[in-house]
Amino acid sequence: MDIEDMSVQMVAADTAAEVAADVAAADPTNRPPKKSSQTCIPCRVRKVRCDGRRDMCQNCERLGFTCSFQDAASPNQDAESLSNFTLPRRRVRLACANCHSRKARCSGETPKCARCQAQNIECVYKPTKRSGGVSSAVQQTHQGATDSEIESVSSEPPEKRIMTSKDNQGSHHISQGHDQHNYDPNGVSASTASNLEPFTFPDEALIQRTFNNFFRHIHHVPIFSFLHRASLMQRYHAGMMDKALLLALVGVTTLLMDLGPGTREYGTRCIDECQTMVLQDLENPSTIKTQTLILIMKHRMLSRKFTTAFMLAATATRFAYALRLNYENPNLCFLARESRRRLMWALMTIDSAINGGCSDFILMPSESMHIQLPCTERNFEFDLPQVTEYLRPVPTRPFPDDVGSLALHVRLLWMRSRVLYCTKNVMGMPESELAQLPELVKVLSEELAGFNDHLPSSFKFSESNLQLRAYSPRLCVYIMIHVWWRQCYCDLYRMFLVGFKEALSQSGLSRLDPQFVSYCARQCYEHALAMSDIFKLVLALDGGLPITDLDLPGCAYQCARIVYFAYQTNQAEIGLTSNQVQELGTRCLTIAKSMDHIPAGAAIVADLEKLIAHGLSPNAPSTRAESPQTGGAKLVPQHVPARQNMMQHMPVVDENGFASMPIMSPSTHMSSPQGSSMSTPIPHPTNRPVVQHDRASSLSGTPINDFNMTKPNLPPVMPPDGIDNNNAFEGAMDGFDFNIESFGNTGLESTTWLSNDWLNNEYSQTTV
Repeated sequence: MDIEDMSVQMVAADTAAEVAADVAAADPTNRPPKKSSQTCIPCRVRKVRCDGRRDMCQNCERLGFTCSFQDAASPNQDAESLSNFTLPRRRVRLACANCHSRKARCSGETPKCARCQAQNIECVYKPTKRSGGVSSAVQQTHQGATDSEIESVSSEPPEKRIMTSKDNQGSHHISQGHDQHNYDPNGVSASTASNLEPFTFPDEALIQRTFNNFFRHIHHVPIFSFLHRASLMQRYHAGMMDKALLLALVGVTTLLMDLGPGTREYGTRCIDECQTMVLQDLENPSTIKTQTLILIMKHRMLSRKFTTAFMLAATATRFAYALRLNYENPNLCFLARESRRRLMWALMTIDSAINGGCSDFILMPSESMHIQLPCTERNFEFDLPQVTEYLRPVPTRPFPDDVGSLALHVRLLWMRSRVLYCTKNVMGMPESELAQLPELVKVLSEELAGFNDHLPSSFKFSESNLQLRAYSPRLCVYIMIHVWWRQCYCDLYRMFLVGFKEALSQSGLSRLDPQFVSYCARQCYEHALAMSDIFKLVLALDGGLPITDLDLPGCAYQCARIVYFAYQTNQAEIGLTSNQVQELGTRCLTIAKSMDHIPAGAAIVADLEKLIAHGLSPNAPSTRAESPQTGGAKLVPQHVPARQNMMQHMPVVDENGFASMPIMSPSTHMSSPQGSSMSTPIPHPTNRPVVQHDRASSLSGTPINDFNMTKPNLPPVMPPDGIDNNNAFEGAMDGFDFNIESFGNTGLESTTWLSNDWLNNEYSQTTV
């Protein structure tokens, strides 16, 4: 056989082998077993990884799908079964508020996820667009809806949801924008503060920066000291932080401090949002809402929106009185009672700053405060119960050594409110009755002197005591105690500066003893110069100026006003050269510039710069307001509020001026304390008898009488024994009921409010 035949045979053999292989492959019995799929049909449709567990994979078990692995008769999936498969619609539950804020994995179980159940904390889910808001979600839960039908429940704290459910389960809704956590400070600007753009809730990073900066740099300001840090942080980490209070903290902190680009504008939006939340829920007052309103009011005042703060003060005061916060509650722990005391004193401080001594605007008279003064900061911080005094001091008894700086600050501002009220009375009384003014000035000046004499040695003002507090959070209140003390004297004596805006008219001063007028004017100059010496020592501190609210810039402005006025009108009396006066003005300006990053502080700086620029000029504008012409009895000119008085910047016009307000008779004053820090006693005229007023006619319309206590304070409330786990927010969400029994035995009578008797025409004839 040749080579050609052998090739033909080999080709034929290969062809036969291929044909045999094709025939064998066509036989199903000869096919190798096909490997089963490791992905079920639902997971393949959803395009997710399947664990391949037989009977039912983990994904289908978790979502409640019918797994294709359950059908043992047809374990393989072909194209036809895949195309005919319909995937049930399931939405994964969002993480609860606690897990979301801590970026922890949430199991999504209801009513409590595994993490919240293990930590024994309240589990709160956020509402979504499909949940219909808080009320609808709560209503579906009560109707027995399944977990797949309800995506979330209320995002409010438990107390808020209880409060909401009482309001017919539908009166309070949370906007969807509250639950967005996509805050981007770089993208926030003043132009984006439109109401058309949804509000974004602050993220965790901004919240933590707010807490750290507030309690490190702002909490020491007396007006903000009512918050207890440990209690607040415990409440936040437990997911019970009130949204409005949190937004108010963000707004105030971003205004007073720089937390990053765009945060100040964003903080203003937070204040707008929390103000809306509080005003939309006026029917449910609480201590937390009152705390929120104080933060909102301070933000408005710092932003020069004094009218808003003026109106919100009435709402906050009504909340406080309705909740009986002006009485001690013996059923609460020490931290809760102390937090309420500080809250009420802060509210009273705001009220005295707003009314400026005008009786028509007083919301919180001192006789309505039946609570003790604040304790020391250390006792409040570490929950050490302390029984303190009430507001009205015992004239001859020194302050105890453990007196708190905040208590001294509150008492001093109360004394200043009485000084302002006195000067308002004087400015509105007939000139013929000014003869009793020296006696009234003597009582107030000796009381101020007694305050300083009775201070403990550690609270006396000295350079060494100031240096010891240079790096202490108590530096702010220590400075303001002594600055306010000097300012009280300036407020009292400036009405004797002839030609000054707040002074009596020339004809009124001529009715007084010239020696007395000269003495008061000299005392006003001396206290202003002493205040400037305090500023000099404060500026020399290594630690720099602390945040002090508007009090310090406002007092610096008043100090410069008095000194420049004295230099213009009575240079020989003040004894300063032009260079010394300029140096003093620059010192006051440096103090004021510490708060020029806020609108109200910038306005004070602008006015002070104008004063310095024109203060030494012989053609400087007069600070004396022209006297209006009045008919009938000759009255002193209408009083123009000082710069730091908030009423001056409100668009509320009084066309007729202040009505004549009676001055209090010196016979009604409390006995003045013994001793005085003045070198010489106040001279009194002896050639004019003191005019005694008829109390029935002069004092019958006086709404406040700080010189004669009308009703005694209640006895001190001793801290209860055996209370553990104290928290400053205990009872903070307790609402108001007209059937409440007040701790001061002054509960409200609910019959009139809860009946329709007041609508009947015969109501006025019923026996009260």
